[in-house]
Amino acid sequence: MYQEKIKQVLLKEHKTEPTIIQKQTYDAIKNGASLIGLAKTGTGKTLAYALPSLERAEKGNANSVVILAPTTELAVQIRHAINPYLHALDLKGATLVGAGNRKRQEDNLKKKHPEVIVATPGRFFDFFSSGRIKIAQIKTMIIDEADDILEFAKLELLSALGQNLGSDSQILLFGATDSEITRDAEELFARNFLLVDVRNQQNSTTKHYFLQVDNQHKIEFLQRMTKLDHFKGILFFDSNETMMRFAGIFSHTKTKFEILANEFGKQRREKALNDLATGKTKLLLATDLAARGLDIPGVTYVINFDIPSEQNTYLHRAGRTGRMNATGYVVTLGDDHDFRDLKKLLADQLQIERVYFAGYHLTTSKPKKKERKKEAAAEVKQVVKKKQKKHKKRNKKNKGYHPHYLKVKK
Repeated sequence: MYQEKIKQVLLKEHKTEPTIIQKQTYDAIKNGASLIGLAKTGTGKTLAYALPSLERAEKGNANSVVILAPTTELAVQIRHAINPYLHALDLKGATLVGAGNRKRQEDNLKKKHPEVIVATPGRFFDFFSSGRIKIAQIKTMIIDEADDILEFAKLELLSALGQNLGSDSQILLFGATDSEITRDAEELFARNFLLVDVRNQQNSTTKHYFLQVDNQHKIEFLQRMTKLDHFKGILFFDSNETMMRFAGIFSHTKTKFEILANEFGKQRREKALNDLATGKTKLLLATDLAARGLDIPGVTYVINFDIPSEQNTYLHRAGRTGRMNATGYVVTLGDDHDFRDLKKLLADQLQIERVYFAGYHLTTSKPKKKERKKEAAAEVKQVVKKKQKKHKKRNKKNKGYHPHYLKVKK
């Protein structure tokens, strides 16, 4: 499995053992089959479709591998992930996204003739309709996050493109959940697909919790969560308006955070992601639209500010933590009514447990009333001490020694 040049890069990246989805799709993709690959988030889907596709690509055949991703951030992330393998195989790549400089992207297509293109649907069809990418050139078309891409691309355009690809081409659809595009793939693209669904074979290390809190105390609880051991988290909102309103209030606390919002420029969004990845901040505020498919190293907590409206939304958010078998926690905030709704939403998928604060970690054991009273009293005592210290400092400052007052004029 894999060419020697690919193996060398995998060894450098400490990826010595292929994941289940990588093992079960490799031969079929390498042999040119059209395929639907379904696997849980964070289980190596990018390399599952990319590595055999890159091995099939022929040097000098421009635009032969096209990878479509729903968002700019995900497209850039995919390009970063496959770059070492492109270099190893001496292939050229181009990233075509709406947030990037169109003229520069066009020059790359014109002068470099890249064999591999990673693009968002809008920018891809922009260049395709202007003749910069020709249908006869495409040998492998990959749709990543296929269950989400319908929100970002017209299905008719994708369907027409797929149906008009050459008979020697292949289409690969990869995602974490079923959707219209994966269920109706054969009808949409007028070809046979092999289905590889490994979701039931994959063990999850992510724990799913519910933390009871009313709207009035959510800010207080979130501040407390950021102080938990090994906390690095993404706080999800259903709408951009709610997120920005919350950010305005939360900015008055001492908790550092970044925001991932579509209206922000590319550089600011990249900075927000990089600051979380490198540990400069511990909390990122995001909506589903902005954070689809993102792989940020070391995210330990995903927090739902409100109950997600759809099961797939919850699963996608949950996929930002516990990646590649790391331990992760998904914590949803709400009241008793929300807890019932959440259990109903995820009844056939996951078990949700109530969770409580216990010092600098969370516990599923309900604290006894005495313990809760002690904890509350200790917290009040700490606040009082802090205030007393502040007063003492002020008093000292007022009575401080000022040498210039004692200077005698000569």
